[in-house]
Amino acid sequence: MSLRNRVILSLVVPVLAFLVGCGSSTNHPVPPPTGGFSNSNLNGTYVFSSSGIDENNGFVAMVGSFTANGSGGITGGNIDVNAFDFGGSSGPITGGSYSVSADGRGKVSLTSSTSVDNVTTLDFVLTSSSHGLVSFYDSDGSGVGNGSGTLDLQGSVSQSQLANNKYVFNLVGVGGAGGPLATVGSVTLDSAGNATGTQDLNNSGTFSSTAVGSPSNITIGSVPGTATIGSFVFDVYPIDATHMKFIEADANGIMAGDVFSQTSSTFPSGQIAFTLAGVDNAGPVPMALGGLMTSDGTSTISTGVEDFNDGGIIDGSGTTLTPQGFTGGFATSGSRFSLTLNNFINGQNVIAGTFQFVAYPSTGGIQLLESDGGGVTGGVAYAQSNTNFASGQGYGLNLTSSNSGGFEEDDIAEFTNTNNSFTGLIDQIDQGTVSSPQKFTASYNADATNAGRAVITANFFTLASYTVDANTTIFIEVDDGSLGLLQLGLGSMGLQSASSQNVMAARLASVKAVAKVMSLKPKMPAHMKAWKKLK
Repeated sequence: MSLRNRVILSLVVPVLAFLVGCGSSTNHPVPPPTGGFSNSNLNGTYVFSSSGIDENNGFVAMVGSFTANGSGGITGGNIDVNAFDFGGSSGPITGGSYSVSADGRGKVSLTSSTSVDNVTTLDFVLTSSSHGLVSFYDSDGSGVGNGSGTLDLQGSVSQSQLANNKYVFNLVGVGGAGGPLATVGSVTLDSAGNATGTQDLNNSGTFSSTAVGSPSNITIGSVPGTATIGSFVFDVYPIDATHMKFIEADANGIMAGDVFSQTSSTFPSGQIAFTLAGVDNAGPVPMALGGLMTSDGTSTISTGVEDFNDGGIIDGSGTTLTPQGFTGGFATSGSRFSLTLNNFINGQNVIAGTFQFVAYPSTGGIQLLESDGGGVTGGVAYAQSNTNFASGQGYGLNLTSSNSGGFEEDDIAEFTNTNNSFTGLIDQIDQGTVSSPQKFTASYNADATNAGRAVITANFFTLASYTVDANTTIFIEVDDGSLGLLQLGLGSMGLQSASSQNVMAARLASVKAVAKVMSLKPKMPAHMKAWKKLK
């Protein structure tokens, strides 16, 4: 397979990497971390996930669970690794160690006997004792690569707790031939775990919708559990009765992502924040989109604004970034909605048009997948309950980004916001090489017209961000090369509290692991000659 046809998955987002600026000596020395975290804040069994690229730029997904003893030791667990170039395997975690610094940043090393990766290292930042943002990288020379994901404390969950509940899944990755593959849908479970519902599938731009029936199921009696959705088989790692992680365990391809309970089948009213990622088939080049839209809760999107990075093309630059306006509407069929966005930019060399998505409300946000046959774009949208970015607070940040060469970098940061000025530390993982910690600074420039939107200008990147609630902010990267950086990406920021077990809503997990719809490796498009043609 040529590199041009390989797929990169990234958060949330294409999996991406910085073009310049990594490890610059101007960012040293760095101050010591401050805060209230320690090894005791990682205590219990945690479910982790990561998706990214291997050393050959092939897609790789990882899902598992480990048990931390609260004092720096790993006492057990299990891990699934599925890599396009290295195959897949599942096996027990036999040991390991971890450390947590005062600011919540840390590393965990997991030892296993899988045929793909014997030592798995996660660089993370905790937002609470129950949640963290993760970057994965090789530490044993296996060539598995690096990626981004999440870390969640596992609660008590049994098969009986899943019975008679409806669940929404959003899974993305590659098919057997290496093309982008994504699926969303919903299923209702009976007392034995048998599943019935609807599955929407986007296979390299070809969209289909089918009924899910026998022998589909989700069972969690073993570690890992198992699931069959249509023709796909998955290993299952439950976090609690409302949230599970899936990773494909068959020969049909490599998909992974999140499954959330659906307690309401209504489309929310009011302002909604969203991020999307995928591929502009006109290049093809990767793209990331984000913005806000206003819903009446019945059928109409009255107003909306979006920012985009289409292979390096953005609307404006720096703090003068100008969002694109759009409108739309939606119609329901049970718990599934058809969403239409008009005057919307979703590829086609940034030509505004009409695009369609299927949308499933869930406790992890509205799961979205393009359904118009024009490409493979997907993500997550959230009802917005807050428009302010709190000052005097500590935040964790995770960004996954890609440069014009198709290389990936995953960033973990912790910072304090003081009157819209950020200061902290950042760990950067560039093609498996770790540069940490480095000094991180940024300014938060609030949009006076669109509440909750801002442009964040940092010493490493520029972001367009959208607050979701008092704890959560999502963003896309909007570096177009004008400031020396040619890269795009997607990520999230979460408010920290070492004492709280539930600071981060479950929805944040979906930003990094579910709102990541693949992007094809690009060839040189006419509109951006700096994006390198792959050999």
